[in-house]
Formats: sequence, structure tokens, C-alpha cells
Amino acid sequence: MEYVDVNRYAKDCFELLDLIERQRFGVEYQPIIDAHKGEVIGYEALARFYTQTGERVSPLDVFRTLHDSPLLLAQVELQLKRIQLRFRPANSRLFLNLDPHAFSVLGPLASGNAMMQMLSGHEDLVVEIIENTDVNDARMSNNLSRKMHEMGFSIALDDVGAPDSMLSLQILADVDFIKLDRCWLRTDSKDSNLLLRSLVNYAQLSGKKTVLEGVETAEDLAHAVNLGVDYVQGFFYRELFIEES
Repeated sequence: MEYVDVNRYAKDCFELLDLIERQRFGVEYQPIIDAHKGEVIGYEALARFYTQTGERVSPLDVFRTLHDSPLLLAQVELQLKRIQLRFRPANSRLFLNLDPHAFSVLGPLASGNAMMQMLSGHEDLVVEIIENTDVNDARMSNNLSRKMHEMGFSIALDDVGAPDSMLSLQILADVDFIKLDRCWLRTDSKDSNLLLRSLVNYAQLSGKKTVLEGVETAEDLAHAVNLGVDYVQGFFYRELFIEES
């Protein structure tokens, strides 16, 4: 998928503010597939952003920019979650990304958090927490995971094994789903393969489910099945994607 360079697009803060004010964003639901049965077990809601002419802007770059302004990040996250919940596929589990930084801005965990109020009452939600980049992130992720479990939601740890991320063993032990980053499919290192198999084996022994992201070919799917991964996700299933804006 081709994206407009956000550095060219957002030449100054007014471009990004205009995108947000006019709500030029939407959602793409990507199916999560049972690797062995081929059945859809749920969908992940992914944010999509657009220029005035309808070109896509990289979500990763937009969120990186928004992290410089926590209040703006929290505002956008709330708007996105409203859309993602409103158009969710019927009668299906929904995997929903929550940014711990945005969540912490929206109010205390004990009461009054706007995101908690929005999610309350929704069923079949799996809250995806992003991988950590430092100790403070790990603490926020652990707190968010604990609170979401108290609300009755399942928890997934996203992008496990992604470059430039660190892994909190505490949150790994607490989650219900381990989402393995696409980078595992693009390495043939003996140590990396051993570590991947160990993670899958740990999940099986502890009753957690694994999702391998970035599956693009039949060979990728066969590799996932050989590893014993439970579910897969990626552009191999592009025809099943659902877009709303």
C-alpha cells in the first residue's frame, strides 16, 4: 500500500490540525483467520487517514506526530474509537488498539476515564496494547492491561518481536493473545526461529492464543501452520478487508 510522506504532507501543524478538524479518517477492518480451519474469528480495527484529495497518509507517521501533543493524541483516539465501534462487523469479535499514552490523558483509571466509559457495555472486545519502548511505557501498559481485564475484556500484546521494542515479562504473562510481529516472517536466523518457536510453545502451555501478523503468501500461511500458530492476519486475505470512512 502506497502512502503519502507525512513530512511532505504535514509541512506544518496546520495541515495535521485540518485533517483532524475535518475528520478525514476512517477505519479498515482486517480479518483474523484460524490458521488451521481458515475461518474468520474476528477483525482488527485499524485507523486510516486521508489527504484532501483522498490519498492515504501513513498511520504510523501520524501517530508519531500526535505523540508530541498528548491532548491531541487523546482527542483523535477517542474519535477513532467511536468510528471503529460504530461500524464494527456484526456478530464478530473486535480487536481494538488502545494507546496507553492517550488512555492515561483521558482521566484516572478508577473513574471518569472517557475511553473506559466509551468501551463499557461493548461485548466481544479484545484490547490490543502496543509493545513497550521504555520502562514508563511498560508501567502504563501493565496498568491498562489490568484495568481492561477488570472490565471483562481480553487483552492482546501487539507487535511482539518488532524492532526497537522491548518486552515486559509481566504483561506477557497477563495477556490472552500474543500478536507476533511480521518481522518474524522475514528472518532465517537460527536463534530467531528458536525464539519464535519458544514463544509459540509458551503460549500453548499457558493457554494463550497466538496471532502471526504480516501473512502475505501461501508460504507464509504454511509456515504459520508448521509453527503451531493459532491465528494469522495479513494481505493474503485482502479481499476480506472492510473499509469505512
